[in-house]
Amino acid sequence: MERKKLGTLLTACLVGLSLMVSACGGDEKVNEASQQPADSQATNAPADNTSPEVNYDPIGKYDPPIEVHSVRMALPADRFENGDTNENNVWTREYESALGVKLVYDWLGDPSGDSNKLDISIASNDIPDVFGANTKQMNQLVEGEQVQDLTEVWEKYASPALKELANQDGGLALKSATFNGKLMAIPKFGGNITNADILWIRTDWLDKLKLQPPKTMDELLKISEAFMTQDPDGNKKADTFGLAISKELSGLTGFYNGFHAYPGIWIKDASGKLMNGNIGPEMKSALAKLQELYKAGFLDKEFAVKDGGKVIESISQNKVGIYYGANWYSYWPFNDARKQNPGMEWKPYPIVSADDKPAIPGVGFPVYEYEVAKVGYEHPEVIVKMLNLWLERAYGKTADWEKYAVSPKGTELFQYPLFQVFAPNKDVPDNYLAVKGAVETGDVSKLNPEQKALFDKITAFKKGDDSQWATYRQAGPTESSFEVLAGYKDTLLTTAYLGASTPTMVERQGVLDKLQNETFTKIIMGAASINEFDKFVEQWKKLGGDQITAEVNEWYAKQQ
Repeated sequence: MERKKLGTLLTACLVGLSLMVSACGGDEKVNEASQQPADSQATNAPADNTSPEVNYDPIGKYDPPIEVHSVRMALPADRFENGDTNENNVWTREYESALGVKLVYDWLGDPSGDSNKLDISIASNDIPDVFGANTKQMNQLVEGEQVQDLTEVWEKYASPALKELANQDGGLALKSATFNGKLMAIPKFGGNITNADILWIRTDWLDKLKLQPPKTMDELLKISEAFMTQDPDGNKKADTFGLAISKELSGLTGFYNGFHAYPGIWIKDASGKLMNGNIGPEMKSALAKLQELYKAGFLDKEFAVKDGGKVIESISQNKVGIYYGANWYSYWPFNDARKQNPGMEWKPYPIVSADDKPAIPGVGFPVYEYEVAKVGYEHPEVIVKMLNLWLERAYGKTADWEKYAVSPKGTELFQYPLFQVFAPNKDVPDNYLAVKGAVETGDVSKLNPEQKALFDKITAFKKGDDSQWATYRQAGPTESSFEVLAGYKDTLLTTAYLGASTPTMVERQGVLDKLQNETFTKIIMGAASINEFDKFVEQWKKLGGDQITAEVNEWYAKQQ
């Protein structure tokens, strides 16, 4: 994002997230954490003078307080209000007040998403007490014996709510963080349905050109052509286009899925073994269509020199009408663009198919971060305590959604905690169905704090409060991205490989990604024949793809 800038797109992803933080499913279990004794470090000497027994309180306060050093990607200044900063905000203050933890950031990464700084820290073994690592970094840390076993910490300190959350996926996330029987990190749990692509379309342009929303790929491409040739913005200039893509080829996953191609995930081949979706014949068909569109002038001729940020600028400049992407795009970039362009309207739709088979969205493993503790650090349990506190303040007996998660102004406070976790079904179907039911019946008695906050904003929008447009387009009962995702629920294709990065992935993935991006770009622009795809597959296999495939299938065989 950048206000969710690319979320890198995903710092955000960070974040990813927007009002899509994932909740815990079970308030009563969260409440159990708040009923524990107050001091987890307290010792009580029994009457028979045996050794003191430590009280493992899930959210007990350190006395005396402790200082905890960490690092993270900085949040941009516009993510804060009331003078708060990355170093001093409602969550850093809550850590100090509730847990006796003074959080100190040794450094904050650039908000644009640069992660090289952490790679350098790991390589030089200059790491902080606790921090979040991606899958590649996780493997390096374990192999280098730089982080410690958290098995006992998890068993003793995780609240019932946190443990219940961790088992909603059958324990797969925890398994991905387990090496040789040892839990070496706490995975950042989450649901993967919210990562599925949505098809966003400018419906004010549809209405102006008297077009209907698409149900097939052919219909979508005709809309794309109309957006480019029929002057939908009315400025009498040929300066608009339909489908938006960037030089990173972001914004194409949903398009590929429409051709039954699944980039970035592992799927079963005809023999039942796993293959990488980047090299399937369906991908060749999708690229052939993109090449055709580019040659006909229906794609931005300058996409190969425009990064994601430039594409976002094009949206605000009133030049883009179709965008595949995340369910939270209503917050950014569309809400910002609407403020600059009165009358602009975007609505979400399911991805469409290029043939008579339904389009099935493909998604990866929902764990993209692992929370680790440096070898020798005295208080590794602070990771689990911070997670327990997040669940308690957001959903437990002491929950205050507007203070700890999303402020009345819409500021995403849930991005501030150093560590947090999300329930797999929190947004869809749980929040969507709960809020939809409350809107239909008017009964809010069963809503949790997050759901009640959503209900209030959706109700306000229905009464004319346009400031709640983004919330409605994401979580509303109709014409929302959550409604689209709910329709995906029974057909979603999740990657069949749920393990951590294999040794060859760590070593060769960067090379393979570069090869893919360069080859696909040349094909789309017509600088290479579509048959160059076959050569790409051969190179991909020789440069490490075959070895990665073998490692992935070795893991898969053990799961059967």
